[in-house]
Amino acid sequence: MGSVPPQLSLRELLPAPSEREEASVGVGVGGTYLVVELWGWGGPCWVCAPVTERALECVRGGRATPWTVLHHSATGTVDVYRTAADGSIRCSTVLCSSLPGARPARAAA
Repeated sequence: MGSVPPQLSLRELLPAPSEREEASVGVGVGGTYLVVELWGWGGPCWVCAPVTERALECVRGGRATPWTVLHHSATGTVDVYRTAADGSIRCSTVLCSSLPGARPARAAA
C-alpha cells in the first residue's frame, strides 16, 4: 500500500489512520490532493480531495484525521478511484455529505 491513483504523483506518506487504510499526499494537474487508500474488492481504491497546506498540517500534527479533511473538501466533493476485477480503474465524483460518517472501510471501496 502507500500509493496514489495513476494520475497523481506520490509526494508524501502521512500517519496511517488504521491498519487497513493509508493516507498520502499526491500532486497532479489540479494541484495537491489528500488521498486515503483502501483495499476494495478488485484491488486498491483511492478517495481523493484537493487539500490546503493548512489541512495537511492538521493531519500531520494529529489535530484532524484524513477522513475529517475528506468530509470537508473545499469543493464539497471527493473523487473515488476503484480498481475493477479486470484491473481497470474507474473514477466517480461523490458529494462529501454522502461519505459514511464513520471510518468507511469498504463502504467507499
